Parts: sequence; C-alpha cells; structure tokens
Amino acid sequence: MSNLLMVMPYRAYLAKARAEGFRVGAVWDPKVAIEIFGGLADLYLDDVRAQADAFWEADFADPAGYEQVLREAAREFGADLICHVGQEESMGLAVRVAEDLDLTANSAESVHRLNDKVALRRLLDEHGLSPVRHADAADWRSAAPLLAGFELPVVVKPTQLSGSRGVVLVRDLAEFEAWGAALDETGYTGPVLVEEYLTGQEYSVETISVQGRHHVIGVTHKRLGAPPLFVEAGHAHPAPEADDAIGATVVAMLDAAGYRTGPAHTELRVTPAGPRIIESQARLGGDRIPRLVELATGIDLERAVFAALAGRDPAPRARRDVAWIHYFALPPGVLRSVSGLDEIRALPFVDELSFPFEPGARVPFTVDWRSRHGFVVVSAASHEEAARRATNVEALLRVTVDDLAEVSP
Repeated sequence: MSNLLMVMPYRAYLAKARAEGFRVGAVWDPKVAIEIFGGLADLYLDDVRAQADAFWEADFADPAGYEQVLREAAREFGADLICHVGQEESMGLAVRVAEDLDLTANSAESVHRLNDKVALRRLLDEHGLSPVRHADAADWRSAAPLLAGFELPVVVKPTQLSGSRGVVLVRDLAEFEAWGAALDETGYTGPVLVEEYLTGQEYSVETISVQGRHHVIGVTHKRLGAPPLFVEAGHAHPAPEADDAIGATVVAMLDAAGYRTGPAHTELRVTPAGPRIIESQARLGGDRIPRLVELATGIDLERAVFAALAGRDPAPRARRDVAWIHYFALPPGVLRSVSGLDEIRALPFVDELSFPFEPGARVPFTVDWRSRHGFVVVSAASHEEAARRATNVEALLRVTVDDLAEVSP
C-alpha cells in the first residue's frame, strides 16, 4: 500500500484514495478551512483528522512554514507521493516541494502552465492553440494603459486567484478603476490579465490524465449570470450540444503543458471562430460538477483521481442520464421566512439541496461563488426533464425577504 500525502483533501477523498490502495496523510490550513466551511470548519477538520492516517496543520500564507510542514510530513509519513487536490493558490509550492523530493506525478512547470492564467496564455500562443488577444501587467494600475490596445469591452482577471474571483467585464476606464479599487480592498497586489471579450456558449471540460494519456470524461454546459461578473447560475452534464472539437482542444492544451497524471478542469467558449480556452486548473471542477458527472455517467471522478495516481484508467461510462445544478437567486435583504425545503428534499429526483440561510440571516448580493444563495442538484433522463424538475423545485421554495436599503453589494 502506497503512502499518499494529500494537501487540502476533502472528506470524501480520504475513503476513495484508500479504496485505490493508498494510506493517506492530510495537510490542511485551518484558516482556509474557515473560508470554505465557515463555522463548521473545526468539525470538518476533526472529521478529516479522524479519517486520515496522519494529519498536519500548515499556514498556506507562510511559504517558509508551509514548505517546512510539507517536508517534515513527507519524511514522517514515509510519503511515496505528494498530491495537492484543492485550491490553486497553495498548489504551486506543494508541487515544487514534491518535485524536489521526487514525489510528484507532474512537473511543477506543467501545473504552473495550467493554473497560472498568464502562463497558460503564453503556452497557447507558443503552440498556436486557441488564439485569444491578451496582455498582462504586474498589477492593475500598470494594466490601465493596455486598454487602449483593445476594443472594449474586455475581460480583466487577477492571475493568481481561483474560483473566478475578481474576473470582471469592463466597458470603460471608470469600470476598470472601480475593479482595481475592489482588488485593493481584498489585498490582492499581484499580476493581472486583460483579454478580448469572447462571445459564445461557455463549457467546462472534465479530464483525467494517466501517465500522459488524457481521458475526456465529459463536457459540462455552463449557465452564466449577467455581466459584468458572470457568476455561474448553473451547470448541466453532459452538455447537450458539445462536439468533439471541444475535447480535442483541451487534450492539445494538456499535451502542450506536459501534464501527465491527474484531473484538470478547463473552461472555454465556443466562439464563431471555434473553441477558445478561457482558463484551466489542475484539479477537479467545483460547483458539484464531479457529482453531476457521477449522476449522469456513473463515473466517480473523485475516485478516478486516485486510480490515475495508481496508474489505472478511469472506469467506463455506466449510464446515459443528465444532471443539473441550479443556483437559487433570492432578492438581497433579510430573510424573514422560508418553507418548502422538506418538500424539495423528499422529491425522488433531488440528489442534494443546499440552502445556507436561516430566518433573520442577511441574504447578500451575489458577487462570486461564495455569496450565492444555495442550490439544488437534480437528475433526469433528458435535459428537458431536468429543466422541468428545476422549475418544480423553484416553485416549491417559498421565501420572504425584507428589502433593506442599507444592504449594499
């Protein structure tokens, strides 16, 4: 049995890694856990600690201390492999340490090429893949003169944040400066990217690579919210209208990056000129996409990650259904009442329901994935049936929200 040291393993990963023949050591940053799980973070990490064969805490914001924890954990655990399965912000250092210790499935450079938005653009340019006009700068203030070289609107991105945070469509200099001021408030001071605004349907491609063989597990249809933020309003798997060119574009990108083994989640738009890659990450997709894949195809993407690390290909498709995740959009204010949740949970086609508010809670404006208003996951035999079922759920969810003037974005 191999010893796998995992950084940021979610609870479900522990049993699935063990089922593929690994002993599991876990490394978590409690502060990051609070960002993700809120008040449940301590209980969540207690559960991870209980399930793992060994557990270490680290401060991902302290590079020297984080590296020391990784090296000590690898030595104490007798790690055969180090794998980061969480957010991109802390992934690069973990992969560099793993490479230095000869305990990695991928080179640090290949992971950097996927995760870093500027590095990915340069890689695609080098290989003549997915051409997109772009320019980058050391910070948002340095990027202001770049706007003159583009036809507005453009998309602006902080290159070192994950989860689409800070990705905004700007139509003029005033909106650009407002975006920069918002970045300042978050404390982000890193490089930014300016890109042409791509039109067309957006998708994500879910892949598992095994020793250089890239398996396109499926293509997910993405429903986006209104500009300028484009916060995802839902996903459907598999996409009803995707063609082979979408997956082929992603496979070419993975080859060019030199990515060898593990998951990738790649977002792209199918423009009038063809598929154009928006960004990629060397991890599984968020927004419950792995669960959608499992409901629709029978393929357990999470377990497939660990099968890949053991050198085994993903399991074949076992069924041909569809699955949707639909995000609720409540009016901002104070929640006074909610009903229908038990009725929704009792529906046979509802796989999961999340509603994060109790009466008296403040319902925020939705500005990113963290401020969305809950979701439902449904499955069906067709996309038309899934759409009807999502509409049925919306009708059952009855809320009263006081619209307070002092609530602001």
